[in-house]
Amino acid sequence: MKQFLLKVKQSCVYTWTLFWQLSGWKKVIVLVLLGMGCWFLKGCFVRTSSAPQYRTAPVKRGQIVDMVEASGPINPVNTTQVGALVSGEILKIYVDYNSEVKKGDLMAVIDQTQILAQLAEAKASLSSAKENLESAEVSYRLAKKNYERYKTLYEKEYVSKVNLEEYELSYANAKSSLNSAQASVIRAQSNVDTAEKNLSNTKIVSPIDGVVLTRKVSEGQTITAGFSTPELFVVAQDLTKMQIEAKVSEADIVKIKAGQNAEFTLDGYVGEKFKGVVRQVRTNYVDTSASSGSSTSYTVIVDVANEDLRLKPGMTATMTIFTQDKKDVLLVPNEALRFSPSTNRKTYENTGVWKAVRGQNPQRVDVSIGIIAAKNTEIVSGDIQEGDKVIVGENNLKAMPTSGFGNPPRMGGGNRRR
Repeated sequence: MKQFLLKVKQSCVYTWTLFWQLSGWKKVIVLVLLGMGCWFLKGCFVRTSSAPQYRTAPVKRGQIVDMVEASGPINPVNTTQVGALVSGEILKIYVDYNSEVKKGDLMAVIDQTQILAQLAEAKASLSSAKENLESAEVSYRLAKKNYERYKTLYEKEYVSKVNLEEYELSYANAKSSLNSAQASVIRAQSNVDTAEKNLSNTKIVSPIDGVVLTRKVSEGQTITAGFSTPELFVVAQDLTKMQIEAKVSEADIVKIKAGQNAEFTLDGYVGEKFKGVVRQVRTNYVDTSASSGSSTSYTVIVDVANEDLRLKPGMTATMTIFTQDKKDVLLVPNEALRFSPSTNRKTYENTGVWKAVRGQNPQRVDVSIGIIAAKNTEIVSGDIQEGDKVIVGENNLKAMPTSGFGNPPRMGGGNRRR
């Protein structure tokens, strides 16, 4: 062995000596030949692994949640608008924003001068009407007695029929005057009652226990009560119970039912998540297609607890409603449902995925899907099992050798239907 190594060493030294004795261009030729030989030996004995032609992902079992995104304002569950039924100047306001009130508490007072004058006038008219009624009643009784007396005399033929008819006419007139006087008293009494009611309405009181959310008037302001009632205050009955009025599109409203859980965030509380429960799916709708080009939307009411009063009326909630939650189902990446090989020239009516099989071309499999989440989709049926490889994309095919999936596909066909 030592002799062999000694001979190899001697050969290398000899070869090296000969190499340096060569001229410059001969040295270049020798180096080129040596490089080509090394490259040939590497191609014969060293096989480099090429990148796979397709990117794949395994079919897995897991949990998937279906959800609907929505947003809407937070408001108290019960609010009451407090208005004015009479016109006049606001003399005094006893409450302000966030004031706590009890049912019957005085909130504001309207000037009573004009209404007091109307009440005095109505009472005077009532007094006059009652006097007229008393006079009419006396005249009626007298006319009735005269008529009855002359009727008896006429029956005994002591008076003529002409005399009887005169007293009959007087009796009828007296009865009509009595009816008119009675109606006048009723009208006058109604005017008094109205004036007294208007007088009581100059005192604005709270109809419920709650908190004042809005004050829309100031002292000295004149309000006019006409066909519509001027709104003075808005009172919330209970701020510990709030609700979100979320707008949901017609495509998603069919998924939402009462009792489903919801989660929402607020711009004022960064990083925090709050919880709620769907209470109501309202059937009334808003059609905004003419104005904004969008479709019909429905209102979903979500109840929210607010024991710590951190949620303020008017805040906008960005909400997620969890409509379904399934466990131990087959899942594939969403990219697999959108993928189609660039060499594919067919179109398919059914939804499908492309399955990678070692040593074969990609195989397309028709599938039925369920829940579509942000990253994965549920596979309900189809020739797909846990552990199968589905194709989610193609690698860069430039200068890539042919793999077991067939010839390198031409780029640009990825938008064709699967």
